[in-house]
Amino acid sequence: MEHDHSRSAAGTCSFRLMPFDRLVEGPSQVALQSIGPSAVSVTYTWNHPDDGPQHGGLLIGAPDDDGTVEAAWFDTWHHQPALMRLHGTHTDAGISLSGTYAEEWGWLIALDLSADGAAPSGMTMSNVIPESALATAPPDSPPVTAGPYEVMVAAWSS
Repeated sequence: MEHDHSRSAAGTCSFRLMPFDRLVEGPSQVALQSIGPSAVSVTYTWNHPDDGPQHGGLLIGAPDDDGTVEAAWFDTWHHQPALMRLHGTHTDAGISLSGTYAEEWGWLIALDLSADGAAPSGMTMSNVIPESALATAPPDSPPVTAGPYEVMVAAWSS
């Protein structure tokens, strides 16, 4: 995860709130900044279709010998004011992170990395619906299944 410089890229980020909603695309930017020899900060912008410009960031620690990493995440629309602690793995291809909120709901972040240390080429965030939430869904709502569904899908190029 060593990076010599700050790297940035632009592209798009698609968003949806519920699994039965369609993904709505908007402009997005990402920047990767090294912190010391092996930790990184990743900041990104995206556009919510109703609430306008948003931004977020990940602070990702150096990987352990087995590739395990810890991270903290913040997003002005999804998760604030507190940071969400995430755990996951780092490989040459990317970083996969997971965390929980509201006791049993889950959040997954997959960050696609290039081998040359350039800015990330993509990011996918997924919400994980717990089985218990299905019992509280309104009877007239569209069918939803427990498990992950993509909430945000970003693609960037340098």
